[in-house]
Amino acid sequence: MKINAAHLKSLRESRCWSQQALSEFSGLSLRTIQRIEAKSVASKESIKCLAAVYEVPVQSLCISDLSISESSAEIDDEQVQKRSKQSKLQLKRMYIQFAFVFACHMFGFVGIFFAYDEQRIDSETFQVLKNSLSIVLVFSALYFMFHAYKLKRKLGIGSSEI
Repeated sequence: MKINAAHLKSLRESRCWSQQALSEFSGLSLRTIQRIEAKSVASKESIKCLAAVYEVPVQSLCISDLSISESSAEIDDEQVQKRSKQSKLQLKRMYIQFAFVFACHMFGFVGIFFAYDEQRIDSETFQVLKNSLSIVLVFSALYFMFHAYKLKRKLGIGSSEI
């Protein structure tokens, strides 16, 4: 099926994705992505995969009506929108979970400082607890940032679009 390779390439480049990244997101092989962009020809399934990744209607990638039924395209668009909403909801949940983890760490810090002020723990124990909790907080933040980055990259969105 004939597709608009220039439009496909501009969609990829607007997200700053390499062909390899598009391959990973779409589930198509790198060679297939290269062939599609070079020859402007793709199978129906490849077009559907690319449309899902870019969250665009199947018809926007096609040069002409390629006998993809309207009802099938509408179902595909609904599935793309549903996946997009689910992914954005998942990202918001991640932010809420991190806020909860952060609040727990702050509660731990308050407890450690109060215990030290009331002289229930000595200076050495205070240092060990404070430093341990700090390290755990840093690793929690890095873990969250890594997974949020992966999800945003999959969605092709920035933080302002959440």
